[in-house]
Amino acid sequence: MPEYSLKRRQPFNPLPYIVLAGIILGIALASNLALAPVPTATLPSPTPTESYPAAIVPSTTDTPRVINITPAITTSAVAQTGKPAPDFRLKTLDGNEIKLSDLRGKTVLINLWASWCPPCRYEMPGIQAAYEKFKSKGLVVLGINFTAQDNLQDVRDFVTELKLTFPILLDESGDVSAGLYGMRGLPTSYFIDTQGILRRIQVGAMLPEKTEGFLLEILPKS
Repeated sequence: MPEYSLKRRQPFNPLPYIVLAGIILGIALASNLALAPVPTATLPSPTPTESYPAAIVPSTTDTPRVINITPAITTSAVAQTGKPAPDFRLKTLDGNEIKLSDLRGKTVLINLWASWCPPCRYEMPGIQAAYEKFKSKGLVVLGINFTAQDNLQDVRDFVTELKLTFPILLDESGDVSAGLYGMRGLPTSYFIDTQGILRRIQVGAMLPEKTEGFLLEILPKS
């Protein structure tokens, strides 16, 4: 009968495997960050009875480009490039009212935003700068706050902090942002020419030079 040597079995040490797994995970994360330096935040879908999400939470990232929103009801969205921009009337933060069709003959930039939206905060100084530069050429900027999911005092604080001087409109029902204009993310900008035609829809934060470039495409040349 063959003899077998009986040796004490060494206890299993998982530490080398944990270290190796950590190294592999670190390499994978670094690769993903390199491919996507500007992450986005995906938000939960709403219930079928709502026209906009019941709960929208701020992004946990520092500089996302856009906060995605998926409204449940989209059939009412009529904003399309190359066609007249849908008309609306909204109250402003200072208690007045603005009707879009009253601005015919002006170049209009509509910006949908919320005070808790990091990419909105990131892009807003560039929009303010463009407004100051081109308002003498007939530019009107309408900052439409998604008040249906915002706090009015936070809106006021946001406007004061960033020293915004263009009109701030309050979409308290969400019917304009998520309804007429079919908002899918914040911020979203709509570029409307002097004839009231919607020329460009930009989803996500714009760099200042992009904002200016898009406006130069539709501002009167003279």
